[in-house]
Amino acid sequence: MRLLACLACLLGTAFAATPPLPRVLFFANPMTSDNDVIRRPRPDTLSVAERHFAALAAGQFAVTITQDGRDLGSRAALASFDLIVFFTAINPPGVDVDALVDWVRAGGAFGAIHSAANTYQRHAGFGALLGARYDRRPWRTAAEPQTRARLRLDAPDDPIARPFRADPAIADDLYQFKEFDRAGVTLLLSLDPGGLDLQQPKMNRADTVLPVAWKRTVGRGRVFYTALGDWEATWADPRYRAHLLAGLRWTLQRDDAR
Repeated sequence: MRLLACLACLLGTAFAATPPLPRVLFFANPMTSDNDVIRRPRPDTLSVAERHFAALAAGQFAVTITQDGRDLGSRAALASFDLIVFFTAINPPGVDVDALVDWVRAGGAFGAIHSAANTYQRHAGFGALLGARYDRRPWRTAAEPQTRARLRLDAPDDPIARPFRADPAIADDLYQFKEFDRAGVTLLLSLDPGGLDLQQPKMNRADTVLPVAWKRTVGRGRVFYTALGDWEATWADPRYRAHLLAGLRWTLQRDDAR
């Protein structure tokens, strides 16, 4: 009995020493945009991206999934999470955006996916936090909503970019940005212009860099953004899943994501 009791003590000590999973809030709200990958078919049924995020996070994060901005509506609410991830569009109501910016600057971790760059366009602090704002998607048409391109690995050895090293071809809803803070970010991925129609009249031809993913520090906090993720096929792609997970782990200052 004493042996069993001691074994139980040892196991209990081991379990107690296991650190808790990071607390992550995944906020996905498409508003009236065409980002159907985050649109719920019914209020009680998760969207495509929400389902994939939950699967991706299993064993990595303790995830809360919401489309209600009131869950980010106060400084106290933000303080209950280690990482906030946005996949949003336009102006989701209920969010205390100023508090979010302050929370990140004070040491919070923030991840942003795809149309998060087209969120709170008139809020100066949010754009400065992210490092850019959505400008246009010149290659998208009704007949071809996905643009096929090749990614340029601007930081090929970084764990966030590395999943695309063997195969940089991608098809997704590809953006151009405005107010891109090139000097204030570590650029991870950009579009290889060699595979794009650079004569497309909707394109901003003044752009010499076509960013896709980057990371940055803001105050004591960390921010990661990826423009990829508008299609279920992207979410099911192991390269994208590894890319996204590495980026989120970097914001949390995990050891394997420098």
